[in-house]
Amino acid sequence: MAIRVERNEQGNCVNFHGSSNPTYWNACLTASVDETITDTINVVNDIITAQTGITEYEFFQIPFTEFTRADNSDFSTAQEAADYITAAARVVGISPESTGNDLTGETVCFKLDDTSTSIIIDNGYSFGVNTIKAVSEGGVIELHSITGDRTLFSNLDAANVCINDLPVSGGLNDVVNTLNELFTVGAFEAVVISDPYSTMIADVGGVAAGHTLVGSTSIDPVGDDVFTNSSSGNLAGLLSTETIDQAGEYFTFDIRGEGQIGFGLVHTQASYDAGYFSGNTSYANPSTFATSNSAHYGFQFSHWFHPTPNGSWTNYGANTSYSMREHWSTNWDKKQDWLDGNNVKVRVGLDTNGFISIETLNDDGSWGVHARTTYPTSQGAEFRLGVKTANSSARVSSSPKVHLLEPEAPTMYFRYIESPDGNFEYPLFATDEEANYYDEQNGGTGTSHTHTYTDDPTNTTWYMPDTNGVMNGTSAPAADLTLGQAATYTEITSLTDSDLAPSAFSGSDITQEEGTNVNIQVTPAGAAWSTSVSITPSGSGLVYDGYSLIQGTLTDVGADTTYTISVTRANAYGSTTGTMTVTATDVAPAQTNDTPWTKALDFNGSNEHTKQVSNSMYAQPLQMNGLANTVNLGTRSQGETSNNTSSRPWATSCVFKADRHNSTQVIWNQGEGSSNGNDNISLVLGGNGDISLQWGRQGTGANKCRIAQNISSSNWYGVSIAHNGVRLGGGNASSSNLADCFDIRLMSSADSFVSISSNLSVAANWISTGQRMDRTVAGDFTIGGRGNSSYLTYHGKVASMVVTTLLSEGNYTPAQLPSRYMPDADQAKMMITDPIKWVDDYKVRLSSGNPNGLFRKSAERFATNYFTPTGANQSTFVWLMGDGTNDSYSNGVRNYIYPSDQNYSKLQLNSMVSNDIETVNINGLT
Repeated sequence: MAIRVERNEQGNCVNFHGSSNPTYWNACLTASVDETITDTINVVNDIITAQTGITEYEFFQIPFTEFTRADNSDFSTAQEAADYITAAARVVGISPESTGNDLTGETVCFKLDDTSTSIIIDNGYSFGVNTIKAVSEGGVIELHSITGDRTLFSNLDAANVCINDLPVSGGLNDVVNTLNELFTVGAFEAVVISDPYSTMIADVGGVAAGHTLVGSTSIDPVGDDVFTNSSSGNLAGLLSTETIDQAGEYFTFDIRGEGQIGFGLVHTQASYDAGYFSGNTSYANPSTFATSNSAHYGFQFSHWFHPTPNGSWTNYGANTSYSMREHWSTNWDKKQDWLDGNNVKVRVGLDTNGFISIETLNDDGSWGVHARTTYPTSQGAEFRLGVKTANSSARVSSSPKVHLLEPEAPTMYFRYIESPDGNFEYPLFATDEEANYYDEQNGGTGTSHTHTYTDDPTNTTWYMPDTNGVMNGTSAPAADLTLGQAATYTEITSLTDSDLAPSAFSGSDITQEEGTNVNIQVTPAGAAWSTSVSITPSGSGLVYDGYSLIQGTLTDVGADTTYTISVTRANAYGSTTGTMTVTATDVAPAQTNDTPWTKALDFNGSNEHTKQVSNSMYAQPLQMNGLANTVNLGTRSQGETSNNTSSRPWATSCVFKADRHNSTQVIWNQGEGSSNGNDNISLVLGGNGDISLQWGRQGTGANKCRIAQNISSSNWYGVSIAHNGVRLGGGNASSSNLADCFDIRLMSSADSFVSISSNLSVAANWISTGQRMDRTVAGDFTIGGRGNSSYLTYHGKVASMVVTTLLSEGNYTPAQLPSRYMPDADQAKMMITDPIKWVDDYKVRLSSGNPNGLFRKSAERFATNYFTPTGANQSTFVWLMGDGTNDSYSNGVRNYIYPSDQNYSKLQLNSMVSNDIETVNINGLT
């Protein structure tokens, strides 16, 4: 389909019918034959190219035969097509090389076209709205491009600007603001609250400026004079309390007495800190005023009288670039009065162009200028009057006055927006100055806040006053009458809600093996919508993090399983839903452990538990020989087991999976039971899903170390706990001391039991402390509760339990030293993940005289060589919950090391049934 080029009847836009390109208003497009492919043409957007400095193509290397004239006639050559398009599309324009045009002395008028989409300048140029801005620069106006901030026009005098054929009133900043209102968004009604020129004349009478004397030699002398120097030098100064900050504002005061005296402007500290000073940083700092024996310090600019020339002599300050004026020379008609000691009135301030000016009052009532800076002060600068005298002859003889402009009222442009559809918010202003003024005039304190709207295509930041702002209007506002005259509201263009609902999520379906870690981003950074996610069916192992990611490990499946992920995105304008699928494929497990991991005991409460048949202290390491006294480290260092005579260190590991978290449950317990006064050591699952080690007395309290929080019922967990034999009294059972007594590690099927945690027995994890550890912990060893009631019984599975003594005292050779250290991460990991291999590597193979093969019986202090099955019944217990030799419902669970024993180490099943020995598949172990 051909592209038909048509310019409209009004001649202010061009359309390319048959292409996806939009209508170009006052397009400023230029077409040319491509230099490489000469039967094609390029069409360049001159406006954007001029603004950015980068060629912006609307069409590139398009065969000329693709274009037709408005009457559908064809072109014979590429050049003919290019010339036709340029004539139709280059309504008015600006070329890339025509930037920086000098407008010195020219009068320039601006207006909008009938569609309020283009800015038309009477010098032949035009620009789209929201593409240019006016800025003040050195007392004149420059026009810059919004994109790239390139200077398009310069040196436009504010007095030579007109809009819609009418001059723009006000000073430089007033004209800049009025132009930018015309350039931004569209045509808006201006409400001028006060005549800007009324602010251009300062209060002639002035008001008291207040002053303080600073510097070590400043004094208020006897008599009518208010300030002089008690000595000589530059350590005497006067500073006004009031400040000036607008062109045309100034201070007046009287001086008398021939001597060295200087007067000028001193920045406020805020003005200096904001960087509004010019020149030497140290001199401009107001904190240095009259603190250094140099005339420069503290002044932005100052002018000085000296007695030798009988008047003007020199300038001091941060920037002394100046213009010498008529009263510097012999034209000063008040010179004799000054020499005679009579009062001379001085004016120090900012002239109408913002230059610092030093003047004295003539006899005819006019002001004569002595010196003026060659540079204007910065917009935002704020000054105090500063006066220094270098001797006691020169004096300030009257209190200073300040002459201020009337507060400048901004030009007001009232706007409202309908966002979302049916909700109206107003008043909105383009500047905080307007919003703050409205707030103050309506009883507020002159404050405002900002809004941006998703459905505002200009993405403008709008300002709303804190007082009288409407956020939930049901209709467009009527004219605003609160400022003494009617102000008509203009609507900010906004899109419809259906255009603004978030784009629907789209993701590629994926297939991964069970046990694979998955990380899917569903929300991009910076998204302006909320996201919710559902995954069906449940049990995928994946969760949404609430922000941007779906993460997790695909659960083990018996057959390939597909999960559907639905992602819903919503904002104030609507919602969308997109889906993807994740398929988990079943993979035959690879057996790498010596331990089978095919069985587990299942507990469902109701006092179901297992109990070691013997509760003799000779067969239970956790009874610690029945001792009931405090134990220190002895001569050992932290990280070793205690060699105190009463030290009986031990270690455990347990692999389990919890079914529910709705009540406190005991996973394993060594102790006396659940009656008040009973002492116990337990691994506990809290009602909130926390796992903790607890050591204490029922009814009194326990020391608690939190090992994990909010565990998942989908995962298996392994916990190892090693105790170095130290037992603390209640007064010493602080979090830091308790942390030193244990090494606690955690693993889980969430990462297939690959990684093991660092030691979790740190002070921060001991959430309950101060309980005694120096009591006897006797009674039964149980798994699945405490055994004497249904209180605290466990709901879940246990696949293994290991209990062993650790070495305490012995005549260790250097080669045997590792035997007295606490288990490291490698040993703890093997104890959890492969108890059979742990027995082989750390017990059997290291015995028979091997120096690391020592072991200690439960009720003995010293180590013994030769690890034997019968000795194991007093030192090491490994229960595999159905995977061990002789394990059955009738036989109970036997100690893997000595499976024929029925009198000491066997676990008997209480209140349980035969099918409570279940077949399991543990990710990473089985």
